[in-house]
Amino acid sequence: MSEKVNKIVTDRIIELLEQGEIPWQSPWGSSSGRPKNGATGKYYRGINALICGVSGFGDSNWYTLNQLKKLNLELKENQKYTPIVFWNWVEKYGGAGRIPFTRYYRCFNRQQVKGAEDLWPVADTKPNEDWEQDASTILQNYQINGGPRVDHGSSSARYIPSKDRIEVPDRAAHTSAAEYWSTLFHEVTHSTGHKRRLNRTEGMDGVFGDHDYSKEELTAEMGACFLLADLGVEKHIKNSAAYIQSWLKKLKEDRKFLIQAAQQAEKSCDYIKGVSYVG
Repeated sequence: MSEKVNKIVTDRIIELLEQGEIPWQSPWGSSSGRPKNGATGKYYRGINALICGVSGFGDSNWYTLNQLKKLNLELKENQKYTPIVFWNWVEKYGGAGRIPFTRYYRCFNRQQVKGAEDLWPVADTKPNEDWEQDASTILQNYQINGGPRVDHGSSSARYIPSKDRIEVPDRAAHTSAAEYWSTLFHEVTHSTGHKRRLNRTEGMDGVFGDHDYSKEELTAEMGACFLLADLGVEKHIKNSAAYIQSWLKKLKEDRKFLIQAAQQAEKSCDYIKGVSYVG
């Protein structure tokens, strides 16, 4: 692989690793399948499968700009490409053997296509739970009162403070309705730390694995637990306990840390629901 191509691919992988992916099973599946070229149906292998798989998209189909043009498809505004590496053997000048030749193509995921949600709708076969309407009302009221925008269709979940935006996988991609709302409420709790809301500056600026980052993660996960508990949903608590335990390994037996995170979580839930308690 040439130095230029190697740098592009390596930099992209490092960027993703620095975001701090949690190393356990996500509550959403991998039903989209192995990454492939959407026009030819050919599956990607090696580094291409890896870089597409961790790109943040929930769809397995990828296209070059030329392929999109031939299919009369347009990209949404301000879309970043993903490098797909092509390599082959070429003859040296004068026929003195062969050398590897590499180049990369700028490719885009199907979810980056304008109108993708209507062109390729995702089927959701899970039944609606009775409590989900109340969960939706909590989120809608929070957004009406200045909460963040929520975008679906990602292959991972995150809150982006600089854009005040939440990205989550579709409900259909989750293993259950409870896990979907747990994931969403986790990111919603993160969003209360924005400087325009409860201003948890340290947590918003924390580096993956450090003390402030760990506290913010605990706050968000507890917030998701509390919000679901208020709705009478207990299924998520076991999963949350495992999540919290893994982060507690970094806390050096600091019991005060857990209490402070719980207090911040309660305050976040009150903010989300638009309630306050005195005393």
